[in-house]
Amino acid sequence: MKPKAVLVETNWVVDLIAPAHLQNPQAAQLLSSAKSGEIELYVPAICLTEARETVPRRFIPRSRSGDLRKFLAWAKSQDRVTDDDAAAAYRVFDKFEGLVTNELTKVPERLKELAKLSYLNVFPLSEAMLERQVEIGALGLPLMPYDLAVLAAVVVKAEELQKNGHSWVSFCELDSDLQPWDKSGARKVILSDLYNHSRIWVYGDFILEDIDEIPDDW
Repeated sequence: MKPKAVLVETNWVVDLIAPAHLQNPQAAQLLSSAKSGEIELYVPAICLTEARETVPRRFIPRSRSGDLRKFLAWAKSQDRVTDDDAAAAYRVFDKFEGLVTNELTKVPERLKELAKLSYLNVFPLSEAMLERQVEIGALGLPLMPYDLAVLAAVVVKAEELQKNGHSWVSFCELDSDLQPWDKSGARKVILSDLYNHSRIWVYGDFILEDIDEIPDDW
C-alpha cells in the first residue's frame, strides 16, 4: 500500500525557510515524515516562487523592531527607562536585525536545497491544471488568480495521485481563503463540495491529527 499523500502550499514553504527563530516546527515535522517514508509530500512549484518573494517581505527586521525603538526613545525621554536599560535594548535590536537580515539572504539557497530533496515532490502547473483553474474560476469563488492556480493544482494533483493508487490524499492549508470553512467553522459550500468531490481531506495545520479515523468509504 502506498504511503498517504499530503499536499502543501506557500504557507508551508514560508514556515520552513523563515528565519530560524520563526520557523514552524510542525512544518519541519511534516518534511521529516516525508523523509522517513511515512507520507509522500507534494507542493506546486509556483509556491516556491511565491515564497522567494514572501519571506523577505514578511520578515524584514526593521518593521518588527521599529515600534519598540520608538517606544524606547519615548520612554527614555519620559524617564521611564534608564539609559543603561535603553542601551541594552538597542544592542538586542541591533543583534536581532543583523541576524534576521543575514537569514533572509539565505532564502534563495534554502529554496534551491528544498527543491532538490528527493523526498519532496515539487510539481509544475500542467495544462490540465490550467484548464481546471478556468473551470473553478467560473464557480464564482472570491479568490485571487494565484489562489485559483494553487487550488486547481491541488485538486488535479490529488485526482492524479488517487488514479495512481493513493487511497487517501490530504491538503494542509493555512490560508483561510482556501479552507472549506469560515472563521466561525461554518462550511463554505462551493469549496467544501469541490474538495469532497475530489476526495481531498483538508487540514488547517501541519499536524495531520486523527489521520487514521477517516472512514474507508469517504
